[in-house]
Amino acid sequence: MALPVTVVTVAFGNRQVVQTWTEQWSRAGANCIITNNGSAVPAGVTGDAIVLQSPVNSGFGAGINLAVQRAETPVVLITNPDTLPVAPDALKTLTDFHTRGSLSGSRTVNSAGREVYSTGTWPTVKWVRSQVFRPAGTLWRKDSIDWLQGSLIMVHRDDFLQLGGFARNYPLYFEDVDLCFRARKQGMKVDFCEESSFIHNEGSGSEKAVSSRLSCFHWGMLEFFKSNDSVNAALVRRIIIAKCILRLFVYAPTDREAFKGYYRALQSVYSSTAPVLPGRGQ
Repeated sequence: MALPVTVVTVAFGNRQVVQTWTEQWSRAGANCIITNNGSAVPAGVTGDAIVLQSPVNSGFGAGINLAVQRAETPVVLITNPDTLPVAPDALKTLTDFHTRGSLSGSRTVNSAGREVYSTGTWPTVKWVRSQVFRPAGTLWRKDSIDWLQGSLIMVHRDDFLQLGGFARNYPLYFEDVDLCFRARKQGMKVDFCEESSFIHNEGSGSEKAVSSRLSCFHWGMLEFFKSNDSVNAALVRRIIIAKCILRLFVYAPTDREAFKGYYRALQSVYSSTAPVLPGRGQ
């Protein structure tokens, strides 16, 4: 039986992953909409999914915004193309749990059944500073639900549109953290359903593009502070610049992709110009 839910995603990568996504969510009783940002997905309708062709790769958030605008059901479920229901009733369980005026997430596991944390704590200056001399520590926490990962967020369509959708100044990364911050600021709840589970095979649904991911990660981190903690934004910018310069010396002789990523991140942050995502065939 069809549920009053549209499941949406953005495709930029493996066609088989997208086809599996379509088959499994359709089988779960959902309407399906895909925004194609450069994947090998044909125009029109693929199976039971509507495919929207984006003229450029404008990022995950912008692609989701386009799909939600097209949805005709009262509720939408935002997913990655590698997010799938564990069991046929998982979607119904989450839909029954979800309420108007909230963002709802749920448990995610990988294909081997290991839990993949899908909630986390707010970014802090201390967290940014800790990255200068060592790898960035994760913000994801099982016991903290400040924000929900964009791989699985259920929301009423009207609530999402009232929030303005995902902010367009995040090409990739931190758009989900920003959405939850703005939702809480407007009095919405961020909920978590323990009773349903979904598969999230992280990274299998998109191109690896290490340099683009690194540049977008640092850009998104700074944009979050500029939008939501302006008092500390200038300090965070200086810390990120210092981190990127240090990493250039570290990776120059050993890792060309990482070097390119930190160089692009430094360029973007220093010039206040958002990174450009790769297009079709790049």
